[in-house]
Amino acid sequence: MEKFCKIIMGLMVCLIFSNNARAEPIFHEIHYPQGSGELQFGVRALAVGEEVPAVIVLHSSGGFGSVEHLIQRYVDDGFAVYAPDFFSRHGITQKTKMETFSSYRENIEKELTEIVALMKNDPKIVKKNIFAVGFSNGGFWVAYLTGSSQVNAGVSHYGVWKANFGRQITNPYPMKYFSKSSSPILALHGEEDGTQRMEFVEEAWDEVKYLGGRLETYVYPDADHAWDQKYSRKWEYNEEVDKDSHKRTIEFFRKHMK
Repeated sequence: MEKFCKIIMGLMVCLIFSNNARAEPIFHEIHYPQGSGELQFGVRALAVGEEVPAVIVLHSSGGFGSVEHLIQRYVDDGFAVYAPDFFSRHGITQKTKMETFSSYRENIEKELTEIVALMKNDPKIVKKNIFAVGFSNGGFWVAYLTGSSQVNAGVSHYGVWKANFGRQITNPYPMKYFSKSSSPILALHGEEDGTQRMEFVEEAWDEVKYLGGRLETYVYPDADHAWDQKYSRKWEYNEEVDKDSHKRTIEFFRKHMK
């Protein structure tokens, strides 16, 4: 009997630890803009009770490192930044990136919803002013967060609108996220994008509008994919588009602040 009780207790402990592990949010970095409080590490911290708007920054298929150089821009514009790594937990790599939209889609939906919940419970953040920005793969998840109205508004930079390899759009996502109750989304795209081609992107945009999504778009005539990747061996950095796309993003956020 004693041995049986020990086995039961052991199973319960394992279950508790297992549940706790699953309850942990995915890895994410948090950055705050300069505030009016005391100086810490050369930066003036937010004072007690001081609140700022926030943005969740969502990486591309290049992984978390693809947005690390972009975070400070949003901080400099006065936003707190939550930057989650939604690849690592599932072992997703550039080779398996398409599984983001199929095998792991529902998992990532839940995980990003958890991050937004953390943001809304952060005493340093204005809860009614939370936004999203995403790049390529991350643009797909901006569609999820705006489509389900979890953020005020979002901006997709050269986002994934055709989430499958086939010539036809057979995967209904991210279009299926949208409805008349969705938050506004701005899609910024390059006319010469060889990864997410305009012919398929425009089909997706038409469907979003048909479903009632509050979609605004802007197409850069000579831009390809990943215009902000300054040190990429694959993509050509486009400084003009990089700067303009960030400017349009901040303007869109400010337009939808409450």
